[in-house]
Amino acid sequence: MSAYKSIHVVAHTHWDREWYLPFEAFRFRLVGLIDRLLRTMDEDKAYRFHLDGQVIALEDYLEIRPERRADLERLIREGRLTIGPWYVLVDEFLVSGESMIRNLEEGRRIGSSFGPMLEVGYLPDTFGHIAQMPQLLKEYGFEYALIWRGLNGTPEQAPAEFEWESPSGHRVKTVHLSYMYGYTSAMSLPVDQEQAEDRLRELIGHIGPHAKSGHVLLMNGFDHMEPQRHISAMIDQWNAKPQEAPMKFSSITSYVQDCFGELPEVPVLGGEFRRTSHTPGGVINTILPNVLSARVYLKQQNATAQNLLERLAEPLEALALATGAGHHPAFVRQAWKYVLQNHPHDSICGCSIDDVHEEMETRNRKAGQIGEQLVTEALARMSDKVDLSWLPPDSKPVLLFNPLPWRRDALAEIELDADDIALYRSVKVMDEAGETYEAEIVGYEKVCPIETDSLRYPLSKGEVYRHKVRILVRHLPPLGYKTIAAQLRKIPEFAHVPARAASNSIENEFVRITAEPDGTLTWVDMETGASMRGLHRFEDSGDVGDEYSYSCPLLNEHFTSATVRSVRVSGESRGWQRLTVSYELLVPRSAEPDDRRRSSELVALDIRTEVKLLSRSRTASVRTTVDNRALDHRLRLLFPMKKGVRPIQAGGAFDVSERPDRVQQPPEDVWVENEPTSFPFHHYVFADHDDTRTIVNAHGLHEYEWVPSDRANDEGTLAITLLRSVAYLGGGDRGMATSNRPGPGLKTPGGQVQRLLTFHYGLTVDRRDRAIAPWRVADEQAIAVQSRGIPVPDASEAGLTGRHGEEAAPALAAYRQSGQRGWLELDNPLLHVTSFRPAPDDRDGIELRLVNLGETAAGGCIRVRLPIIGARAIGLNGEVRRELSLKTDGADRLVTVELKPKEIFTIQFTTKE
Repeated sequence: MSAYKSIHVVAHTHWDREWYLPFEAFRFRLVGLIDRLLRTMDEDKAYRFHLDGQVIALEDYLEIRPERRADLERLIREGRLTIGPWYVLVDEFLVSGESMIRNLEEGRRIGSSFGPMLEVGYLPDTFGHIAQMPQLLKEYGFEYALIWRGLNGTPEQAPAEFEWESPSGHRVKTVHLSYMYGYTSAMSLPVDQEQAEDRLRELIGHIGPHAKSGHVLLMNGFDHMEPQRHISAMIDQWNAKPQEAPMKFSSITSYVQDCFGELPEVPVLGGEFRRTSHTPGGVINTILPNVLSARVYLKQQNATAQNLLERLAEPLEALALATGAGHHPAFVRQAWKYVLQNHPHDSICGCSIDDVHEEMETRNRKAGQIGEQLVTEALARMSDKVDLSWLPPDSKPVLLFNPLPWRRDALAEIELDADDIALYRSVKVMDEAGETYEAEIVGYEKVCPIETDSLRYPLSKGEVYRHKVRILVRHLPPLGYKTIAAQLRKIPEFAHVPARAASNSIENEFVRITAEPDGTLTWVDMETGASMRGLHRFEDSGDVGDEYSYSCPLLNEHFTSATVRSVRVSGESRGWQRLTVSYELLVPRSAEPDDRRRSSELVALDIRTEVKLLSRSRTASVRTTVDNRALDHRLRLLFPMKKGVRPIQAGGAFDVSERPDRVQQPPEDVWVENEPTSFPFHHYVFADHDDTRTIVNAHGLHEYEWVPSDRANDEGTLAITLLRSVAYLGGGDRGMATSNRPGPGLKTPGGQVQRLLTFHYGLTVDRRDRAIAPWRVADEQAIAVQSRGIPVPDASEAGLTGRHGEEAAPALAAYRQSGQRGWLELDNPLLHVTSFRPAPDDRDGIELRLVNLGETAAGGCIRVRLPIIGARAIGLNGEVRRELSLKTDGADRLVTVELKPKEIFTIQFTTKE
């Protein structure tokens, strides 16, 4: 008699949409697989199948076989074919928290049109799991999750059934797949019954001890694996033997219900799961940590696209909806679909063939084109309503939009066109109140202007002389705009002739930054005299790993001494300064053919760094370009600093995480993969020491490492990976980081990232008690002030229509809004706004989402200057939780909230019709 209550066999395929073959090649296989699956399920009424948890497979199939939709719907409604809940299966550490919500929404939007969906957070092959995933799933209405990678250990350390708890306290009942086999445990079962039963008993013997419920899950499938037609008959013959545990041709839902239905209590595990396998036999259960820095340009493009949609297009769409200007949900959805189609782990991780990643760049461009047009349309409609009666003669109005829900000072760039070829030497800028602003002409070119506002004819002007102007703007309204008047002038600004000779440093009231002869930067606090030296050093080392894992050559060499070619200082006396350092870093051209050492031939990496410092700011903005001409290497930025007893803290999806300062590697007898010493981050990392906080923010970079000093416990170096150049998709046998080859050993020349790369990041040093919240620092660096020149129609243009009959921009008499306005403000920086958008699908109004990133409960007041008439707390799935009190303060509506630590909170505002 078996010790187990039941054996659940789930037939499935794990469908990597693009990986070692491009999308269309894999789709050809997908169409054939589903054709054969439908035939099998028609012939065998007991056959069940799980279509991998991502509904994009249905979308891809039906573009080729639209006539089979009814067959799919029938099987899904019968419960024999399970789909969802995701649109695509993502990498959790490389995409934003908001994008994962859009992913679930798109999955539900498509999947629910076919029938019932899987109500389990299915995450079978993600390279580790974020700590906040339980809250995301719970708030979306899920009670269960299924995971594999990242949780490893003995049956006591890694049980098959447990409650997974997020930092906010949300829990989901979670199934952990077999430590050795994961979602592949019962793949390729033999057709011969006796051989199949031997294999099944072996699997049950390995997996069963982890299953405290007495129910054992066997996953009959693998990557791109076809359904096995003999499974029903195999199960029938197994069940004919009374000494065996009963076996079910099952589903994920049936298994979790049986599993947790008989377990009154299960262990509670919390935090992120990113631990590699230390168990003999767990060769494929690795987390492949350095996908964080493979093909870094894809990560940068993704960050740009996410910011464009989350922080610009969607908030502007919400404002347009609330103010009656109209919005474009279909275009927003399409842009998000392009972005989400780049989020499967083999795609966003940069661990596929070159064709795949070239197609990703096209999708990113398409998403960008839609997002930028949405921003253009919204700013155009906003500027159409602005009162220009105060405009000085011969000046041009410009609208500046701040997408962030707090007041800020920022550098903004605008474009001023001149019809003549006159030499304009300066710019006068002022606002409606008469306040003037520092401005500088920083670029000039002759262009053929194209009007991007769809309500205006695109080719209405001849060639003009375009001047790019940089302006320092103070006190921009929160999530709002300010209108300025700009006038090109032929006389120079003598007040801005530099007061001192150009040197190797820039400074303001608080900070001095100096470029040293060795190329590093020194940071001096002008108030205390405290200094940080050796900052911003480039470190280059060999990398003979693959797109998954960094692996240094056996005889590695590090190169850290860059030759400084030039140092320039500009922008003095204008409210900002810029320090430009040009470097040459000589590094080996490549690895030697045997990958044991780096070549003796050297090649120069041309590096140019611009450091910008605003007056009254403690944040330096940095822009670095690297012309990567070397192969088989890793380039990092080093920031030596002091740190207290707490580890480095890193931004993540709705979270701030800590990882250990020192990592213990597994003993030789269980070594499969190095325990990672580098860790993921989003947007920022920071360290506290005594009363000082040091923040490094970065755009589209995701890998950091803390290298402790041997000299003192409170000293070390923060290393940020800029790029990894590698030759193979999955050449794990080339290196020293893992014994596992996670993918085929295909050459991927694009993985060497031979291109000109631009990196945006920043450094902030301040007292902890007054420091700006790191997430606000990162947002101010990443989310630029938007500008739009406002066309001023003359009397002859009044009442004209656009080329296709649309109503053209209103004439002067129709302008009615004041010169500045803010629509949304949040008073507590611990409460971080992650989304402001029109409510999706059939939900009404607009939605605001925020998260408490502090370690204690935090409250705040949300001030809304929009025509809203109600507010309610809702789940991520739109389910109404409770009504919220809405107070009135003049023209403003106020909502007060109190959030637990790390709690995600969504508010639905209803607006006037």
